[in-house]
Amino acid sequence: MSFEPIHINSSHVSFDGTSSFNDSVLHEFNYTIYSNGTLSNSSRCYLAFGKYVPTMLNNGSVYNGTKCSAPVDPIEIRGGLGIFFASLFAMIIVAGLVTLRKAGTSHLPVERAYRLVSRRWPWYWVIITAVVGCVSCFMAIDVDREYIQSTAIVLQSVFYTVMLPTALAAVWEMARHWASWEERKVLDADPYHFEPDDRRSKVELYIPLFFYLFAFLTFFLSVLRTWTPIRKQDIHVATDNRFRASSIMALMALVVIAISAAHTQKHYKSTIPLTISVASLLLLIKICYQIVCVFSGSGWDINPLKYDANNGFVYGLGYAPVVVMLAVMICNGWKEENEDLQLIKLRRQRDFNDEVELKEMRRQQAEEKRRAQQEADLEAAKAARTAQRASPESTSADGGSTLVGDQLSTVSSPERSKGTNGKGFEDVPV
Repeated sequence: MSFEPIHINSSHVSFDGTSSFNDSVLHEFNYTIYSNGTLSNSSRCYLAFGKYVPTMLNNGSVYNGTKCSAPVDPIEIRGGLGIFFASLFAMIIVAGLVTLRKAGTSHLPVERAYRLVSRRWPWYWVIITAVVGCVSCFMAIDVDREYIQSTAIVLQSVFYTVMLPTALAAVWEMARHWASWEERKVLDADPYHFEPDDRRSKVELYIPLFFYLFAFLTFFLSVLRTWTPIRKQDIHVATDNRFRASSIMALMALVVIAISAAHTQKHYKSTIPLTISVASLLLLIKICYQIVCVFSGSGWDINPLKYDANNGFVYGLGYAPVVVMLAVMICNGWKEENEDLQLIKLRRQRDFNDEVELKEMRRQQAEEKRRAQQEADLEAAKAARTAQRASPESTSADGGSTLVGDQLSTVSSPERSKGTNGKGFEDVPV
């Protein structure tokens, strides 16, 4: 909207020819009429067209004035898409709270090395990311409605910028807790599986420091700064070295997440979950979009910090990757069972396997004992048969000698009976 001030006479000026301001009063109190239909003296700004024309007295006082940042315009595409994405973020907040309750409930005595907060941190960051995303999208409504950009574009830009380090923290905590869960399963089965103070434990101790260093630098460089130039839509500030460095720090934080996942896969012999891979890829898309916005010469036209930027890029590459990432994490949280319940099932399965193995070992021992007894019986039977074969041969030899003696005595007795009469005298023929 553009207006050209019209001088009605030598002392009065107007926009539309009906409402006029005293030119000398305007100059006395440093008020200037601008072509966008506003009246301002650098400290105060009023709309000065149509039904919003204020009344200015000769002492410089303004009555019935409407501030330049008043939401007087209708909601357009940016605001409509903001409402849609804000609704998605709101649903993610509710789903995140439900998932937090499911995953964070304890069903076993709390172990010192594996506290409940460890498994809750990913969902804390999911909820925080959804909250800042929801606020940022709702601010898009007033970005469309404000006649002159003021607080709305600043709030949307601030919360949009905060959304990147919180999303990084959500994915990092998911990857870190996956490593902790894999370690817990291994040590629950064998407490002495890993050597104390090995390289694995040292890497897991120091790698979080690198991630949070890069994540904090991302937050510090992009968020903790003055936002007044963004309200004035200063392209040089929106693409300055601090925004550029924060984009590089975000990319480095994502690289640390990838290194941590590869380390876990190597030492725990487990495949990287699909959720971590998809979430990291979506974050990479968002970070690359951020890099293009601050490094490319035409990046200002698609930069979310610009109030009339291309909405397809702003929502398609700025907000949509985060929404999809959070939705994937939520769906995975609903699908997976509580870790304590999983651990209880693993313990029962190990006990069952141990019992089956013990029964199998006892069966094998009984089978070996039976076979040994059979072999012993066979040896005994063989020895008995051998002894039995040897016994008749010796008996037959002794019996033959007796038989010969008997035969001799039998033969000699008749011969002796021929010469005697039974009384020891020979029979003499008469």
